[in-house]
Parts: sequence; structure tokens; C-alpha cells
Amino acid sequence: MICEALAALAFVLSLASFLRSKKVELEVVEKKLAKKREKERRRYVLAVLLSEGKVEKECLQSAVEGALKELYGTLGLALAKPKVVYYDPVAGAVIIRTTLEGVKLLASALMLLEEACGAKAGLVPLRAFGTLSSARDKVPKLNKYVKDLQ
Repeated sequence: MICEALAALAFVLSLASFLRSKKVELEVVEKKLAKKREKERRRYVLAVLLSEGKVEKECLQSAVEGALKELYGTLGLALAKPKVVYYDPVAGAVIIRTTLEGVKLLASALMLLEEACGAKAGLVPLRAFGTLSSARDKVPKLNKYVKDLQ
């Protein structure tokens, strides 16, 4: 009789621990999915820099932020979160990372850019990409067209 009671208690405890472990696994999966959904979706805007003088990457970053802030204010700047991730001074190719919501804001603000690092400069946005590698793949093709513009 005692053996049967102990066996039943052991069964109940093992069943409870099994169900608890399954619940923990479900919670972990749900947290991972929620974290993935919260992840910010980014886009990479390929643009051509047309300038009279030499422009540094840091100056270009501050000029892009200044143009966004001038047109849309601090709220637009916070929404777009622009960051120059690639700059080729020879080809004049610039890749700017932004949020999905900020692509159109950034493209319109880049047209306002008139000066960077004290030199006359203009940024012409060409296209938005989903990954940095796909945007970088288009830079060599861009070189032959940029030579005609400069």
C-alpha cells in the first residue's frame, strides 16, 4: 500500500515536472518570436555624392543628420536614425542605413543637402536595399555612370 502511494506520488511529480518543462519551452519560444518582431527593420539607401571638394565620412554623417533635422526636425531624425555605413570617395558612392519608416524621409532630405565639410555637395538617392551586401554589389556598376556626371 505504501509502495503504491509512493509510486503514484512519483508519477504525479514526474508528470508535473514534465508539464512545467514544456511550459518553459513554450515561453522561451514565445519570447524569441516576440523579440524578433520587435527588431527594427532597416533599409540601406544607395546615393551618389557630387561634390567640389573632398568630403570626409564624419562630415557627411553630420550633414545628412543636419538635412534631416532641418526638414523634419528632431522627431524625423529620431524616426529615420541615419548612419553612413559605406563611403567610397573615389566613386562617390554612399550607403546610408535607415529604418523602414525613414526611407522616404531620408530620400527627400538628401535632396536638400547643399554643403558638407565646407564644400558644395549634393547627394542623389538612387535606390533602397534590404541588405548591406546587396547595396554594395551595385557600387561597381555605379562607377561607370558616375564618371559621366562628374
